[in-house]
Amino acid sequence: MKGEDIPTFVSGSRLRMLCITGLLISIYSMYVKLQLDRDANYTAMCDLAEKVSCTAVFKSDYGRGFGLTQLIFGASSTYLNPPNGIIGIVFYSLLFVSSFYENRWLCIFQLMAAFVTLLLCVYLGGLLLFVLCECCVVCLLIYVLHTALFLEVRGRYKRLYAAKAPVGN
Repeated sequence: MKGEDIPTFVSGSRLRMLCITGLLISIYSMYVKLQLDRDANYTAMCDLAEKVSCTAVFKSDYGRGFGLTQLIFGASSTYLNPPNGIIGIVFYSLLFVSSFYENRWLCIFQLMAAFVTLLLCVYLGGLLLFVLCECCVVCLLIYVLHTALFLEVRGRYKRLYAAKAPVGN
């Protein structure tokens, strides 16, 4: 079976596994955020030490809308300043559904979205390291996942479209 004969379901399976993993991490993140909203003394499973604390990171201003949406909409707007977990759930769900289709423009959109989220990971990683001075296990998992996600989407684009691009004379 040649590379171009691989069924859509098989060719996107790694991407779908990454999306499911991201979705599960985002659901856990959302669960922790909801618990923190109910009980300020809640301690997450991923709080391993004083400076290794997901709770401290999720409680920070950067735990909602990446700390960016509150600059635009204000911190009081809960609908326009959603927890990062909700944004992750929507992102991974959309990427999962779109992975079943092999449309060139959709693949380009996936590649751009993966690149933008990778830039967001660099931004959030910098905040984690230099502003919050914390280590968040969930955040680190997401950063690794997004690196793998970008590489997978980039490889998928190359496999499906880069080799088939017309060569100009």
